[in-house]
Amino acid sequence: WNLQQKRLKKRIYMTAIQHRVLKKAAALHAITRAEANRIRDLGYLNDVEMIPNGIHSEEFENLPERSAFTQRHPEASGKLIVLFLGRIQQKKGLDILARVFGNLTQTRDDVRLVVAGPEEDNTLSEVKAILSSHGALEKTIFPGMLTGHQKLEALGAADIFALTSYSEGFSMALLEALSAGLPLLITDECNFPEVGESNAGFVTRPDDREVFRSLSALLDSADLRQEMSDNARRLVRSNYTWERIAEKMFTLYETIIARNTIAPA
Repeated sequence: WNLQQKRLKKRIYMTAIQHRVLKKAAALHAITRAEANRIRDLGYLNDVEMIPNGIHSEEFENLPERSAFTQRHPEASGKLIVLFLGRIQQKKGLDILARVFGNLTQTRDDVRLVVAGPEEDNTLSEVKAILSSHGALEKTIFPGMLTGHQKLEALGAADIFALTSYSEGFSMALLEALSAGLPLLITDECNFPEVGESNAGFVTRPDDREVFRSLSALLDSADLRQEMSDNARRLVRSNYTWERIAEKMFTLYETIIARNTIAPA
């Protein structure tokens, strides 16, 4: 998806500069499995090491009480909260999430959608138009960009974290949500299959029907949400703390140095 955007400029840059630089690298660092595979697909013969980003998970262990968010947004009080938190732009798939949420609200009134983040194109007006056409605009909260304590309040109040993207690298918002113990609803384009493999959430195609089924299942079962919440925190502690990432990076550099050290004659 990304390579199709401004395709000519990227092709010129890759040919004139990027290809020459990457060919000379001792190793290439990918942050997702999909990225590693795509690097290999481009024909580079270097070693490709997959080491993801990390997070200080302890920052998300003692979140504010749910009431801290609902006091600011009383329309969410007593409701299940589906949270999107990130840049509001086309590739995030908010059109899918808006249509799915709009369809859900036709038969239930126990859920609210929170779309938090800065707008970077005309996506917000498109999302609002979709929600309005379903009569769901008044059931959606747009708090703008959230940082610091207000972001923690939103994570502490949410029941589900949704990212129905058409294209992602490696989303730090997903690591934050996992650290906060939120079950995830993401697409396979988020390049985070470990979420499904560890049963920390649902991984679907960017497809309205699949997203609808998965979101409905999460909303319908508190036990499922709790199970995925426990698995989410366990996944982060096992693989994505900065301590674990630092160990992997240290090993990579040691390997590169050893491989390129010339023994004395």
